[in-house]
Amino acid sequence: MYSSKRIPIIAFFLTMLFLSGLFGCAGMSPNSYKKETEVQDQKSPPQSEINGRKISDIQASLDTISHKIDALNKRLDLLEKRRQSKKMLHKTHVRKHPTQKTHRKTSQKKAAVQHRKKAISAQHAVSKNTGKPLKLYHDAYKLYAARKFKMAVEAFSGFLKRYPKHPYASNALYWTGESYYSMGHYEKAAGYFKEVVKKYPKGNKTPDALLKLGYTYAELGKKKEARTYLFDLMDKFPFSEAAQKAQAKLDALY
Repeated sequence: MYSSKRIPIIAFFLTMLFLSGLFGCAGMSPNSYKKETEVQDQKSPPQSEINGRKISDIQASLDTISHKIDALNKRLDLLEKRRQSKKMLHKTHVRKHPTQKTHRKTSQKKAAVQHRKKAISAQHAVSKNTGKPLKLYHDAYKLYAARKFKMAVEAFSGFLKRYPKHPYASNALYWTGESYYSMGHYEKAAGYFKEVVKKYPKGNKTPDALLKLGYTYAELGKKKEARTYLFDLMDKFPFSEAAQKAQAKLDALY
């Protein structure tokens, strides 16, 4: 009798314990639990929407990175083309002059010494000539130094007509070219510089004439021809001051 009455009480207690665990130990009723769930659902967006936003953000970041990579690749391509151009130009120059370096340096030094000796002997020869030719030459040069280029051209031309074999004939040709160059007549200037190189291949003004040919063709926008004359200068007169200027000009042409 006692035990039969106790069983329903225990069952009722276990049932209530189960319901309290299901809806909350704080006394939350089934209705309140349902309302709380509905409120949370209203506040929080669906999980699919959150995932969609994250994917969009990631895609935008990837697009930005892709654009940056494309820009870097283009810059690398330009640098590589520039490097290949310099490399090919160097190979072409080496093929034209395939002599060994040691022999080349020795021959260049000997040529430089001989060139200096000839220049000194030419100066001595001119210093002995104190007559009219030397005075005409100096008068012409004074006009050039005073930036009276047209008058200088006429004076140097007169000197060359009267004394075509004078030791300063190569100088007169060169300064005639410089006068035209200073006036912006680059084609005429190039003609005189070429004449110096052709008539006096080992003359004291030949290195300067080759240098100015490089400058002249650079002014004319003919970079290939300019580089050719500058390389020729560095090959034939490597120890001259003009060769140092040629290297600087070559760097500027690339």
